[in-house]
Amino acid sequence: MIVGDSYGTVQKNGVSQMHLSYLNAKAKLKPLIVLVKNHSPDAVISRQLQEFIKLVTRQDNQLHYYDTEEDIEPLLVQAHYNAVANNKMVGGWVRANDEESTTSKKVVYEKPVDILPSTTEVEKNSPDDEDFIADKVSEPIELTDFFEIQYSAQAYEGGNLTDVTRSLTLSWHEILMTLMRIPSTFSSYGLQNAINRLITAKAEVDIKKEMPNVHAVSRCQISQADINNLQRQLVGANWIQLMTYGTRVSQELWKLTFYAKNLLQNHTSSTNKQDE
Repeated sequence: MIVGDSYGTVQKNGVSQMHLSYLNAKAKLKPLIVLVKNHSPDAVISRQLQEFIKLVTRQDNQLHYYDTEEDIEPLLVQAHYNAVANNKMVGGWVRANDEESTTSKKVVYEKPVDILPSTTEVEKNSPDDEDFIADKVSEPIELTDFFEIQYSAQAYEGGNLTDVTRSLTLSWHEILMTLMRIPSTFSSYGLQNAINRLITAKAEVDIKKEMPNVHAVSRCQISQADINNLQRQLVGANWIQLMTYGTRVSQELWKLTFYAKNLLQNHTSSTNKQDE
């Protein structure tokens, strides 16, 4: 992804197509290479672009900075090379144990330059409305599957307070039921609080497996990495979508999609029929 001088035209949902493209890419749970332009101190940059750059910078991305458009191609070659090395990826036409030839390297490393459009081209060819994220499932989730998390908590045992960190397995059905209880629109912080409440309901039983004398548990917190992972999967599965909230991308608000609500309704109906 290339971030240049413009944030792009703000769509009906309050953000630009570039921002929506970024969210969709993050939902794929794959390495994301981001090229950000270095702006001079006296450059006039919109508040939306400044906020978006801050968002991209603080999240777990492979960041590279460029000064002019001439820097982009060599940076992409370098970035792709680093991604291949760091993630131990090998091109489909090259055997893992074979030494790559100079020609093979050229094909592998230059290919992203051919397929990655500039920010201007993305905006030019993008849809005019929010159909980009509506009613399209890119990473389906089965309600009977599970999502494993790490959480921290404080356990009280015999007057002593102990900080614990444990793993916990949640079903996607439990997660969806939790989402249904959140108000119609919610922030990422609201999502985290809801999941923490779900964990709290299970934590005492979970912790007592190793600490049977525990009489109370408090301050249950899902790990930041896992809540970020969870949110990306929810976006990728079309369970939640971005809502309109002015143009401040640092204050994103989300809502549960009709697809997710129907998924739960159909699951409940199917379960009831089986019980009859």
